[in-house]
Amino acid sequence: MNKRIASIDALRGIAIIMMILCSSIGWNSDLPAWMFHGQCPPPTYAFDPTVKGITWVDLVFPWFLFSMGAAIPFALGSRLRKGIGIGRISLGLVRRWLTLAAFGLVLGNAGLVSNYSAWAPSLLRLGIWCGLFLALWRVPGKRGWVVNLAGAMFIVAMLLVERFAFGVNLSLHSIDIIIMVLSLVALLGGFAWLLTRGRPVWRLAILALIFVTKEVNWHTHTLDVLAFPDWIDWLLRWSYVQYLFVVLLGTIVGDVLQAAGGEVCPSPRDWQSTVAAGLCFLMIPLSLWGFFSRHIWILFAAVFVLGAVAMWLTRKDNSAWTVIMKLGLAALQFGIVFDPIDGGITKDHCNMSYMLSTAGLACLMVSFLLWCESSEALRGKSLSPVLTLTGQNPMIAYTIVWFVIMPLLSACGFGHFMNATVGNPLLGLLQGLIITGLMVAATCFLTRRQIFWRS
Repeated sequence: MNKRIASIDALRGIAIIMMILCSSIGWNSDLPAWMFHGQCPPPTYAFDPTVKGITWVDLVFPWFLFSMGAAIPFALGSRLRKGIGIGRISLGLVRRWLTLAAFGLVLGNAGLVSNYSAWAPSLLRLGIWCGLFLALWRVPGKRGWVVNLAGAMFIVAMLLVERFAFGVNLSLHSIDIIIMVLSLVALLGGFAWLLTRGRPVWRLAILALIFVTKEVNWHTHTLDVLAFPDWIDWLLRWSYVQYLFVVLLGTIVGDVLQAAGGEVCPSPRDWQSTVAAGLCFLMIPLSLWGFFSRHIWILFAAVFVLGAVAMWLTRKDNSAWTVIMKLGLAALQFGIVFDPIDGGITKDHCNMSYMLSTAGLACLMVSFLLWCESSEALRGKSLSPVLTLTGQNPMIAYTIVWFVIMPLLSACGFGHFMNATVGNPLLGLLQGLIITGLMVAATCFLTRRQIFWRS
């Protein structure tokens, strides 16, 4: 099956939009604690691992990882069907890993200059982004590598300017941690899928190994002594590997969708399917409320009852969206059970309760989106282009705010608006919505014109 599943793009788009929104709202505008990371609550926003619970902000990273995993069977499966050999595909995975790692290294060092109020740092960040644009642009035709090489050289020139004109100490340990995790789990997830395609038991064995290793180390810290040398730990860390659990669950969903062909939700207009889809969505805010307010056993009972109702309503439907729904319900229930076992769900430092629960919620969102996609298809329409177009160009969406939009806003004199949000929740939220809206508009504009970055 080569048909693109819009729901996976939409999930990735939702994750990116939430990511930009949570990072651009007014941090000193007296917004409530559930608008920020669970372990970084206001008023200090200092990291506190003793705080238990998660918020909608904590769904961003695992949902992005999950969507990446779900796309692996389509991307690699398509290459296999074209007759591309395993060796060439493996080289492609390694090349992608190194490209993303270099991307994360550039972003980390570029972030050392972040003064938007001065024109020189803003121009530097704009220059670095222009270099990234050329280096990562998927240029049509055989001469695309010339543009990519020119972009890489321009990035080097900009980093030299940053080093010698701005006096910044460039370092291998100045990295974008999100991109570094993505780079490694994309590599491992790709190899894991190639190894276990058609062998679900093998993939379950890998999941079980990660689960047991993570859970044992969470309670005993016996594996903390296993660390890579300092000179390479910017690229390879064992803490990155734990997120492979979410990616592999995503690949299972991708396999289900690929096997289903076009019949992911055959009867979206039946009232039973409509109610079940609504329950899938309802369990997401319900779970966030339960984890954040620490009403764990109320949450467990509510998810059990609502999940049972959803499964009963769809008991005669064995299509892809109900299979994914059941997988999500199972993962979420296990995540709730492991909350007290792990001493409370936390994103940082992440535990199995967090990974199981957020992956389960990702499944439920995908199930809901699949129902929406099928329902819209019956009306001759497609799923929200705002979500899908944003999700198809994740690296542009990830960088364009802090390297293009913010410098330009500051250069146009809108930087003073940021100070006006202090102590004002409405303005703090409005700031985030405006910046996020600009990101979506810019990303969709480029995507519609078939301008993509390698990711």
